Amino acid sequence: MVSKSKLSNTDKKSKVTGASFCWECACVNGYLESFRNGKRAMKYFFIALTLLLSEAAFGQTKRPVWTPQEREALIEGLQSSQNDLLREAQDLTQNQIRFKPDSASWSVAEVVEHLAIYDELLYWDLLNKQYSPEMPEWVDKVKGLDSIMIAYTDDPVKLKAPFIAQPLGRFPNGKDVLGYFNRYRNELIKLIGETDTDFRMHFVFRSKDAGVWRVRDLHQYTLLWIAHTQRHTNQVRRVKAHHNFPK
Repeated sequence: MVSKSKLSNTDKKSKVTGASFCWECACVNGYLESFRNGKRAMKYFFIALTLLLSEAAFGQTKRPVWTPQEREALIEGLQSSQNDLLREAQDLTQNQIRFKPDSASWSVAEVVEHLAIYDELLYWDLLNKQYSPEMPEWVDKVKGLDSIMIAYTDDPVKLKAPFIAQPLGRFPNGKDVLGYFNRYRNELIKLIGETDTDFRMHFVFRSKDAGVWRVRDLHQYTLLWIAHTQRHTNQVRRVKAHHNFPK
């Protein structure tokens, strides 16, 4: 028989050994859990760091080039050129608005229709170009073109309107043709006032034979059509000053 004392000692030894084994498991498990937590913490750290760096880079590339002052200049230019044209054309009689100085010249109604066609084209160009990729590599290449676009108002060189922009006499009276012009001019003003697009980072491209007009940013593109309106408003004034203009 085994004595109780021996049984007690054996039992104690077994208990101590079992307790010792459990502590070792706990230590190993704790180490593994700490290791896992450490890996997880490092993973979250690198994710956060990547997001911060990405945000910083994004902030740099998204810094606007087109200024609020430039936006306001476009809106003011569109509104003032619109008002100038309306002052010259809206109170004319049917005979006056359809008068042509000669067979090769346009009437006031045809001038307004021509301007309205271009405003419609400009509206769709600006609307769709908002979804084109930003092209920062072109920003410096077109600097200095603003003044050239503005100078088109008084450019002595006369250009022939392309087929798509030639007036067709589609409107029976002056009110209708002016309504066509106002419709797209007002939409242009609204679009430019509300857009989130950087007009200095998006571009229009034309064929190589377009010369200085081959590549322009959207701000410059709009400046040209403001000048275009002013140019043709001067043409309306010349028509009205003709010695045969109906009274």
